[in-house]
Amino acid sequence: MTDTTLTPPHRTVAAPTSAAHVIASDQQAIDVATRLAVIFKASAQRRDVERQLPWQELEDCARSGLLAVRVPRAYGGAEISYLTLTRVVAIIGEADASIGQLLLSIILACSVIEAVGREEQKQLFFGMILQGYRWGNGHAEGGSLPAGTTRTQITREGDHYRVNGSKAYSTGALFSQLISIGCVDEDGLYKTAVLDRHAPGLTIIDDWDGFGQRTTASGTLLLDNVWVENSHVLNSELGKTTANSYGIPDLFHSALDLGIARAAFNDTLEYVRNHARPYARTGVTDVTEDPYTLEIIGDLHTRIHAGEAVLERAASLFDQVTAENGPGPSAKVSSALATAKILTTEAALLASNKLFQLGGASSTRLEYGFDRHWRNARTHTVHDPVAWKFNLIGKFHLLGGE
Repeated sequence: MTDTTLTPPHRTVAAPTSAAHVIASDQQAIDVATRLAVIFKASAQRRDVERQLPWQELEDCARSGLLAVRVPRAYGGAEISYLTLTRVVAIIGEADASIGQLLLSIILACSVIEAVGREEQKQLFFGMILQGYRWGNGHAEGGSLPAGTTRTQITREGDHYRVNGSKAYSTGALFSQLISIGCVDEDGLYKTAVLDRHAPGLTIIDDWDGFGQRTTASGTLLLDNVWVENSHVLNSELGKTTANSYGIPDLFHSALDLGIARAAFNDTLEYVRNHARPYARTGVTDVTEDPYTLEIIGDLHTRIHAGEAVLERAASLFDQVTAENGPGPSAKVSSALATAKILTTEAALLASNKLFQLGGASSTRLEYGFDRHWRNARTHTVHDPVAWKFNLIGKFHLLGGE
């Protein structure tokens, strides 16, 4: 991360001044996502090239109610199924993968609040989400310690707490009114502090300069003795056994990778139909008769469809297990989602690479912006990389997990 800049002084992230639209059903969520995707896709290439951060697009998501789709029905939300959630994320991710990734923080927050929040916290936070508050993430930490290590400290001071530490890859924090901060208390137990983005001592640095997912603003957070009231601290230690946060990241990342794969595949079809030429040795004059091209197109479609089918099956299993047993870890669900993560990762990387193989040198011209699919796929698929997924799947089946 380089070229450190603070939040632009002219950019105000204020509380919503009026209530957002409330999505009432799974179908409404699909319809809203589809409508927004058309708008987002039209300017996705420009945002990527110029690194125009999607301030308005995130506000559109909030006002449309799309950020609140996992608020429980008991608190006024649609509580859409995980199957529908995968479809929503894939739709948005196909239009603009960076915007798609920015939805994750609030989906995870809903899961943790539902599982461990006190009643007054549920009323407060679900109410704010339904009103249109955006929610950012501050959990990952940099440095040489193993991934997932948390050093940020939360210390009790009478009837409130203080938070000290730093965060990396804080996706969505720059755009949000509320930010989840993962931390540990004096006993080493996990807590989540929900901070106002203007809290004194909280510094948001827009220093994300990855070559893909360029507009997620996944930068650095600095926390210097930040005051947080007791009502804004969640007991996320309890969530390890009572929340669905164990499976949501795999579900979400797989759906986003599926969206990237679809975007690359659709651009491949469009470009090949209108610009590509058959290979000289094939003896045909039309690319649609080129057996080499047809084989690759067929292979790509099959792999993307397989990833989609396995992901939707895993999402349906996630819904079923949650309905039967309540939220909380399931080895069976984890294995199913790991399989989907492998297939969608491979599909996104392959589709974004084969586009150039079929399109030829002219398809690399900057005017098309096709490189963003590969850059996004390569960057995003290293979130929870698949190398350990095979191990998890093998262990589940060999040991007969439930």
